[in-house]
Amino acid sequence: MPDRPPNVVLFISDQQRWDTIAAGGVPGIQTPHLDWLAGDGVLFRRAYCAFPICGPSRMAMLSGLYPHTNGMVANQQMRPGCDLMRYPEGVRNLGDYLGDLGYRMGYAGKWHLGSGARRPGFDDLWTGGADYDVDHEGQNQILRLSRQIGVEIKGKQTGNEPDPATFDPATRVGKSLLPLAHFPSFVDMDTATTWVRGLAADERPFGLVYSCHEPHPPFTSPEPFQSMYDPVDMGVPPTRGDPHGPEMVRRRSAEQLRIVDDLDDDQLRAIRAGYWGATSYVDHLVGRLITALLESGTWDNTLFIFTSDHGEMLGHHDLLMKGAVMYEDLTRIPLIVRPPGGLGAMHTTDRVVSQVDLVPSILSMCGAEPADVLQGRDIGDLMRGEDREINAGVVCEFHSVNWTDPLAPLRLWVTEQWKYVASLDETDEFYDLVEDPMELTNLIDDPSHADDLAAAKRGLERWLLETGDTWPDVVQPPPRPAQLSTA
Repeated sequence: MPDRPPNVVLFISDQQRWDTIAAGGVPGIQTPHLDWLAGDGVLFRRAYCAFPICGPSRMAMLSGLYPHTNGMVANQQMRPGCDLMRYPEGVRNLGDYLGDLGYRMGYAGKWHLGSGARRPGFDDLWTGGADYDVDHEGQNQILRLSRQIGVEIKGKQTGNEPDPATFDPATRVGKSLLPLAHFPSFVDMDTATTWVRGLAADERPFGLVYSCHEPHPPFTSPEPFQSMYDPVDMGVPPTRGDPHGPEMVRRRSAEQLRIVDDLDDDQLRAIRAGYWGATSYVDHLVGRLITALLESGTWDNTLFIFTSDHGEMLGHHDLLMKGAVMYEDLTRIPLIVRPPGGLGAMHTTDRVVSQVDLVPSILSMCGAEPADVLQGRDIGDLMRGEDREINAGVVCEFHSVNWTDPLAPLRLWVTEQWKYVASLDETDEFYDLVEDPMELTNLIDDPSHADDLAAAKRGLERWLLETGDTWPDVVQPPPRPAQLSTA
């Protein structure tokens, strides 16, 4: 390996399921760049998010701290009450740690961490889009570009709005208002690749985090990706008709999660086609970034990590979107790591890992000693193609979707075989993921698995003590503002 520490690239997609990569054994989906990346690195088949909602997941990923520790336990939105969830003061992130090692640090794309235009730890590259990632409209580069080409974007002003003439509100599928060259993540990638190429002769290593909005709903992407998949060719989720998911949503304050018993199979196929199209668009963006690294001569000494913040129910268990459930569809995420120099072949591992493990592992692979405060484990050996147990189990938390939303606290403890979900509303779950990978049989009251359940509870209890989680006591948000009482 060269004397210079490796460059670090972390590519984060948004709301992407783990089973969306052809190299992972998913027939029909087109992900050639991710397949090529996996073919020279490690495909993690059992990676989990720390919280199945955007902001808390991203904060956990970048800080190496679980949400209950770093303080971001719900999304921040630009509306009364929700806007009180801000970037936690005093919490260091990957940019801070690598910056201490002399890295030039850049961030392009979605941030959504409650600091407006500020990007703590990332001072060398900045992009601004969406009302929650700027301090005022003048900083929103996507809003400015859309106005220049005569397109009006509304809502959160992300630029991801579909064309009203083609949008189906029932499925949330529709064509993009913006063409490929003006699409927000495409524009952000232009900025990122220009920055990478400009560092070709720089003696300092660099770190880049690039984050796109896809395949987050609405299920829309620029052509040709929006029309890449014919709904007729898409399958229906195998857990279609499972009553357990809707029962939990009705019992909990599970905002954002949508029960799909009002949608027919053709509508679910249309959703899946739109989602896969957006996923193939993500793959296209990955290819553009890899090309810039290759052309700048920095690829061979770059640690490249592809992942997502959380999954999407996509009709499985009769649910859409995300929220207060801990199904694999939502908590399990894609993770591909190509270490500097590559491995020459694809390695796969079924060891359980968490996105909280990324920061300590990156620092270790860059030659630094991970800070004692970090709560993730160093999985660098797995990233280099080895295969041994590092985590006996990992945890996913849930508090609420947005700050001031109704609470539905959960804790997930998952091992290579067992999944235990602890709740505060008597809806605990226990699954054997080896015998029941689709999570259709809840064993929580099965006496023949009492010992297995007790072992899972002990695993969660050890983690609670190790990380200082006060569960079942959770932080309480302020009263929900009257303006949101019926939102």
